[in-house]
Amino acid sequence: MNAAALTASYDFVCYGCDYNVAPPAAFTCPRCGEPLSIRSLATPGKAVFSQPLRSLWDYSDLLPVTDPDRAITLGEGATRLIEAPRLAAASGLKQLLLKNETSNPTGSFKDRQISVGITRARELGKDTVAVVSSGNVACAASAYAARAGMRAVLLMHGFASPTKIAQAAAYGGQVIQVDVPSANAVFDLCLEACGRFGWYHLSTAGMYEPYNVEGAKTIAYELYQQTGGDLPDWIVAPVGGGGLLGGIWRGLLDLQRLGLIERLPRLAGIQASGCAPLKKAIDEGTPYLETLNEPWPNPKTIAGGIADDILFDGHTVLPALRTTNGAAIAVDDPEIIRGELALASSEGILCEPTCAVVIAALEHLPLKNSGARVCCIITGSGIKDLPALQGHVAPPKRIGASLSALESALRA
Repeated sequence: MNAAALTASYDFVCYGCDYNVAPPAAFTCPRCGEPLSIRSLATPGKAVFSQPLRSLWDYSDLLPVTDPDRAITLGEGATRLIEAPRLAAASGLKQLLLKNETSNPTGSFKDRQISVGITRARELGKDTVAVVSSGNVACAASAYAARAGMRAVLLMHGFASPTKIAQAAAYGGQVIQVDVPSANAVFDLCLEACGRFGWYHLSTAGMYEPYNVEGAKTIAYELYQQTGGDLPDWIVAPVGGGGLLGGIWRGLLDLQRLGLIERLPRLAGIQASGCAPLKKAIDEGTPYLETLNEPWPNPKTIAGGIADDILFDGHTVLPALRTTNGAAIAVDDPEIIRGELALASSEGILCEPTCAVVIAALEHLPLKNSGARVCCIITGSGIKDLPALQGHVAPPKRIGASLSALESALRA
């Protein structure tokens, strides 16, 4: 696809005031001041949604890239949709589906966003990318930069786990830990550095760089295919900055625009009670731009991957919840750990605390009856944050090499 054809395949829209414009020089709405979002205008053939899933690049017609054949990819997307019958029964649900994003190349859904974003960076002629991250974005950016032969500068804030720091560094990115709890403060530093040094800002925060969050839309496309168009009543996802759930909502709008679905599922955004700016904004009916004036004070939670003190994609996640009669839910740290262990022990999927919030939230969903069908987005692997389980799982029993000792240990 050449550049002229590309710009004809999407425009930019403001979900705050419905303003739309051709690809602009700046990503701020001139009418109301909210960030603009990319909106696909493409009309791919329906065959796109019926062929076997291979990767997110199957949907390249709906992504803002010039030449998909030159995409920087590690095989992201096409993740499994798994039924969870035991958790469904325990939660009183008719059906519980798990979109297992832990199988992406670096272990989280962030690979989808980074693949599209770094392809954009390469098309702009950049050789260095920089991100702000608590872990998963840094891991993805470092891996995909290695794939592309590019340099990655990884600014990781105080909630980054040692495991994720090690993973990100192993791919060759330059890890710099900024010793402040506020993600917003680290973004200010990253933006200043990108302006000074000419780096591409690859952070997955749509308010700064809308191209970087487009990959999340493909989760909605895959769910449509994997359910045969019979989407669940609820889609439940963790929320930090909001780009994941905002992206899924925009993907659903694409499906609706193409005449593939009539209704949108209700959307639920889940946060940790120690950092819950989305729930606060929904509960108080706060307009998006006003939320930026009151960052969450002193974020504190075991779910560090969603400990964003402001909603970097509030311009999409807030309308996503408000227009789908959705819900914002906050769960505390003990609930999060219980959710992580429940998912692992009942369905064999070990997720990180960041996404265990969706399991913890099941009992808090505003369900009218037990016949609800729910899909939880399992965003990242628990292998990335094993220290979070210390003290919450039983230590091994030590025995001698005899059958009687084994029998005694099993009875204890």
